Formats: sequence, C-alpha cells, structure tokens
Amino acid sequence: MAYNFDKFQDRKEFSSEKWLKFKDSDVIPMWIADMDFSSPIEILEPLKKRIEQGTFGYTLVPESLTDTLVARIKKSGWEIEPDWITWMPGAVVGLNLACKTLLQPGDMVMTPSPIYKPFMSAPENMERGMVTTVMKDVNGRLELDFDEIKKLISGDVKMFFFCNPHNPGGTVFSKEEILKLIEVCAEYDVSICSDEIHCDLILDEKSHLHLGSVNDYAKDNSITLLGPCKTFNLAGLPIAASIIPNPEIREDFRRNMEGVVSHVSTMAFVAAEAAYNDADSWHKELLDYLRINKQILLEGINSVEGLSLAGPEASYLAWINCKQAELISPGDFMIEQARVGVHKGEWFGDKDYVRLNFGCPRSLLEESISRLQKAFSQKN
Repeated sequence: MAYNFDKFQDRKEFSSEKWLKFKDSDVIPMWIADMDFSSPIEILEPLKKRIEQGTFGYTLVPESLTDTLVARIKKSGWEIEPDWITWMPGAVVGLNLACKTLLQPGDMVMTPSPIYKPFMSAPENMERGMVTTVMKDVNGRLELDFDEIKKLISGDVKMFFFCNPHNPGGTVFSKEEILKLIEVCAEYDVSICSDEIHCDLILDEKSHLHLGSVNDYAKDNSITLLGPCKTFNLAGLPIAASIIPNPEIREDFRRNMEGVVSHVSTMAFVAAEAAYNDADSWHKELLDYLRINKQILLEGINSVEGLSLAGPEASYLAWINCKQAELISPGDFMIEQARVGVHKGEWFGDKDYVRLNFGCPRSLLEESISRLQKAFSQKN
C-alpha cells in the first residue's frame, strides 16, 4: 500500500472531540464518526499552498469544485446541473434547512429509527413535528418497515428523512427498496430528504443509487445531501452539498440560509476539491483497509457471547446487537469495564445496540476487540 493507515497519531493536544470524550484516558475512543487516519498528501499539499498564500478573505464557491462534483456524480449514473448544487458547512445544516424548507408549521417529518440523532433534533430545532417508525433488524441488516410506514403516515406528514447508506446500521438500500419508498411517498404527496453522506464508503459488492436519480417524482420532490467529509476525514473542515433539481424548493432552501448559515471556509473548499480530484488512490486503499478491519471486527464480535454483528454494507461504523448480553446499558459496560469507548445505542434510539467506529489503525481495533472479549468473559 502507498499510504500508511497503520500509523497512530496522538490527537489529544489538538482538542480532538473524539479523543477527549472520556475522562478515563485509558478508554479507546471508538464512538464519533471521525477516522483516525491522516488525510492524504494529495489534500494536505494544496492546503499548505493555500496557507502560504497568506490571505483568508471572503471566498466565492469555486466553479471548478461544482463542476467536479457534477462530473463525479455523473459517473455514478445521475446527470445533474451545476445550478442544482448549493454548498453548505456540513450535512446537518442541510437536515435542518430541509425541515424549514419542506415543512410548514403543523407539518411533520417521518423519521426511521434508529437513526443518527440530528435527524431527530432537526424538526424540533425548526419547530416542526415528527413521527418515528421502527426499522426492522433482518439478520443484522436494518431495513425500512413499509407496513409500519403506511400505518403511521398521515396527511400531516410532508417529508420523509432517508439515510442511505444508513447511519448507524450501514445498510446500502437496493433500487427495489428505494423505489418502494418513493412509491409510498408519492401516494401521500410526501417529499424526501436523502442524506447520502456515506455514499463513497461502500464495502460490500453493492453500488450506491442516488434517490433523486430514480424517477421524476424523486427528482422533483427531493433534497439530496452529500459531501467529502466522512470519506476523506475532513470533519474539521465541514462542507457538504445539497442537490435540489426543483427550482422552487431550491430557491426556498437558499432563502432559508440567508443570515443564518455561515459561509463555507476557504480551506474547506480547497480540501474538498483536492479530495474529489486527486485522492482516488488514497480512497481505494482506504476501502481495502476498512474491508479487512471490518472482517477482523466481525470475527471478534461474533466470538463474544451475547454480541452479534452482520454489517455494515457501507461506512466504518458497526451497529452491534447486544440484546443477548442482557445488560441494562451495553454501552456503559463496554466503556467502564472493557474501556472501549463505543457510541451508546440510546443516542440513536435503541439501547440494545452500540455503534463502534473501526476507521482506525488495526492495532487499536485489535486491542479494542481483545478488551471486549476479556470483559465479557468475566461478566457475571
């Protein structure tokens, strides 16, 4: 491999949220979706060059970045127009703006659960309503429960929050599943906000399908969110794109940004363009490394009595089933007894699971597995 994913870097001195989460310094942080790999030299060098230029004034969106994203998405089967794209400082901003844009006071968003918590908080932030549906665990794969969706959907529901690939479950939804969701939403005149921020991190023999590309209803009634931060470990340089083909929705979305949403930083633009244009080799090696890490984790977790893991199909986030362990809080047990800093399932809506980030040097992953195996073997 040309890149060293095994290298450990001490990040505590740089105010790392991930590494300063736990008071016990011996806890290995495996929680937040922040990989412990350095971004590639192909991104670092352009950043250095921009710093050396020395001025950091107001920066326009580089047309070249927008054109790059258009070309990148075309390769995945969706032909979009540059004007459909609006750049923002992160996809969570887009979730909140979608609620403001697609919902009026009294309207509701339908949100599958478990889900990344900002999906749950965005409606409340925008003073909108919310109804949740419970996803099905089918042999370790989280799937939409269409029977429950149809049962709970009503005239007050005006938007569906979709996360593909799913966080925390790691599901890559098939064309059939996406078509079925669009069919239900069309029947009830419901728009869709599709968060696809992990779409460049497919680990299984699957391919990502952009919801907005599927048919005319999806195109005209959706907001798609994606960006380079998760794939290229740029969370500290937040940048994401909304893709909105419908001009009326797009105009409202942009109007709701005014005076509220900050500009994307100069350095985030530089990093994003470098990532999309020049970091393909690093991206390929990252996926190869993550696939091996995933296999190591699967074998390790499934060797522990009371734990089970089947995925993920995408991302570096494992959604571990702890139901058979019969613990009040599996997350607390892993943090306190194994000293493995998982993300507790309660945060996503299901206390019987934990989410573990395996986007780390293999030595950290193997030590974490060893600690979990020891702690569970000694559990009363």
